[in-house]
Amino acid sequence: MKKSRSVLLAIGAFLLTNLKWLLGILKFSKFGTTLLSMIVSLWFYAVFYGWKFAAALVYLIFVHEMGHVLAAKRKGIATSPAVFIPFAGAFISMKDTPREASTEAYLAYGGPLAGMIAFLPALPLYWWTQDPFWALVIYLGALLNLFNLMPISPLDGGRIVSVLSTKIWLIGLIGLGAMLFANPGPLMVFIFIIGLITWWSRLREGYQHQVLQYERGSLLAFLDEITKWPQLESSWNKRVELGEEVALLDRSIPSKGFLIPFLQDEKRLKRDRLRLDRVYAHRKWDLFKQWEREPVAFLDSDPFRPAPSAILNEAEQTAMQRLTEVEEQMHRLTTYYTAPASTKWKVLIAYLALAAVLSGFYMYAQHLLPR
Repeated sequence: MKKSRSVLLAIGAFLLTNLKWLLGILKFSKFGTTLLSMIVSLWFYAVFYGWKFAAALVYLIFVHEMGHVLAAKRKGIATSPAVFIPFAGAFISMKDTPREASTEAYLAYGGPLAGMIAFLPALPLYWWTQDPFWALVIYLGALLNLFNLMPISPLDGGRIVSVLSTKIWLIGLIGLGAMLFANPGPLMVFIFIIGLITWWSRLREGYQHQVLQYERGSLLAFLDEITKWPQLESSWNKRVELGEEVALLDRSIPSKGFLIPFLQDEKRLKRDRLRLDRVYAHRKWDLFKQWEREPVAFLDSDPFRPAPSAILNEAEQTAMQRLTEVEEQMHRLTTYYTAPASTKWKVLIAYLALAAVLSGFYMYAQHLLPR
């Protein structure tokens, strides 16, 4: 055992010292990142568990991730290459954001489904050879994908059941909390923390919508305001008005300190509205001073045809861009998790069926493994 570990460590040292050379070869490959991270993970797993176990585990994780990639491709969503992280699995990131939870559930379902298909060849291999290694492959495949089906975001199960109700995430968190209490581990702690943050963010979406709605109104008022400036006969009165508005809001400093969510949301919303009022008052004031100093340009040198202000045009484009972002966020908050009843039934049946089949394979593999 010590001898094999020494050999593996020597190979690892060689790869690390020649990493630049290796990267030079892999960068020409579309899957260079995936391949390199896969090799590193394979080496780490092999050091601790041996090559056979490492190869089986990396293979199962790879096919699982490719299931996500294939599902994303079918939905027209671009993804990053799969990246392996030793002792944490692998992940892909979406370059495009799904417009509804049902699409995200489809992408999430592709991983455990492909992961189940990945270990099916081990069944006839075990029946033919009676080698416990193939029973271990079945066991690992079923366990990995069953764990991923836990209804906790960001696990695949959490993304799938979000179509049904995000309230299910709390049940998953309670279940994972019980597992942590019985058998704590750093990876499960990390997943629990991320899941808790995601669940809490979902609970606070109603409040986020209120803040965004107020900002939308502020943006519309800002755009309406700056379109009137070129028609002003004199800028003095407007300068005084904007200066007084800024001075008044600067004196109305919002209270600091912690406010209890839900119980003190009214005070929190008042504070956030005041913050936004100050932001847009200062933005108007700073913009107005820049606009006043801007040299007046004329179209075709005609003194009766002043050219549009470049400063105001740029400010209008920036505000319109932010307005689009705010409206998209508001739309997402109100519609992302909505789905017709037929879709919910399909997702529920597919989720329970896959969980049941994986559970069956898990129990069967446990029976096959030597005790």
